[in-house]
Amino acid sequence: MAEQDTPQGPRPIRNEVARAGEEVLVLRHQKLRKEMHQKFYEISRDGVWPWYEKIGTRMVGQWQIVYPNSGEEPEGYDEGYRLARYRSFEHWEATRTPVNIHLGGDGQDFEKNKEALRARGEYLIGSDGPFFLQGHMAPGGPFYLPGVMETFEGVEGDGADQGTASQQVELDDGDARPVRNGAAVPGQELVTLRYWKVKKGCYDDFYQASREGVWPYFNKIGARPVGQWKVIYPPPPACDRKEHADYDEILMMIRYASYAHWEATRRAVELGGNGPDYVKMREAMELRRSLSQETSVQFLQGYMYDSPPVYLPGLGERYRSV
Repeated sequence: MAEQDTPQGPRPIRNEVARAGEEVLVLRHQKLRKEMHQKFYEISRDGVWPWYEKIGTRMVGQWQIVYPNSGEEPEGYDEGYRLARYRSFEHWEATRTPVNIHLGGDGQDFEKNKEALRARGEYLIGSDGPFFLQGHMAPGGPFYLPGVMETFEGVEGDGADQGTASQQVELDDGDARPVRNGAAVPGQELVTLRYWKVKKGCYDDFYQASREGVWPYFNKIGARPVGQWKVIYPPPPACDRKEHADYDEILMMIRYASYAHWEATRRAVELGGNGPDYVKMREAMELRRSLSQETSVQFLQGYMYDSPPVYLPGLGERYRSV
C-alpha cells in the first residue's frame, strides 16, 4: 500500500456493480524500527485500513514475529506480517496507486489515508515482495462432534492422582484415552504461520485433509484456524517470486490462546482424547506429511482485524457530469 499523489480534484465517483473473481490474499513481510510495531498497527488501523476496506479490501490482521524460547530475534529491527484479502488479482491491481482514487474518490477519508501512509513510512525500514495466495479461509461456523457413548472409571496413576497430564500412566495405542478438561487458561494470543513445500499439484488434497480431518479436532481443543493457501506467482512488477517446477508452496495460519497452548497441542490427545475424531485427525496429518517435502513455522503476535463497521459520512456536495 504505497503512498499516492492526488490528481487535480475534486474527484467524486460512482461505482459499477461488484465484479466477480477468484480471491487473492496478499501476505507482506515488513521490517520495522525496533519496538514500533504497535504504533505501525495503530496508524494502519485508524488511517489506512478504513480507506482500503471502503474500496473492497478485507484486512485479516497485522502481527509481529516473536521468538518464544529462542535467541533468534534480530538486532536493530522488528519483523511483521500483514495479510489482506482482495476479490481478485485485478482488484489488487486496481487498488495500487494512483489508480485507487477511481474506486473511492478523493474525500477526507482518502486524504487521511495518504497522511497515515506517510506517517507509517517513518517506522518502516523495508518490505519484501509479497506472497500472493489463493486458497481458503477456514470455515468459522459451529461444529458437531457427537460424544461416544462409553463409560469409564479412574485408574491409579491418572492425571487426577498425579497432578499433571504429563504424568499420566502410559497406555498402548489401542487403549481408550478419554479426557476431562480444566477451566480455560488466559494468555497472550499467538498465531502460527506455517510454510510447506509440497508435491506439485496436491493443494486440493492437502487442504481437504486440513479442513475435514485436522481442523475439527483442533477447533475442539481450542485452536482457531485462519486459513490455508497456495502461493501463486503474478508477473512482475507485482511479484518477483518464481514458481518452482518440482514443488508448490503452501501457507497456513492458526490462532492459539498462548504459546503454552500451542505447545500443549503438540500432545493433542491429552487435550481432546483419542476418539474417532482423533483417529481421523491423525490420518489426515499423515496424509499431509506424505505430500510434504519441507515445513517450518513462525510465531506471530498482533491483531486480527474483523472488518468492523465504519461510518464515512457523505460530504453533502453536488456535481454535474463534464
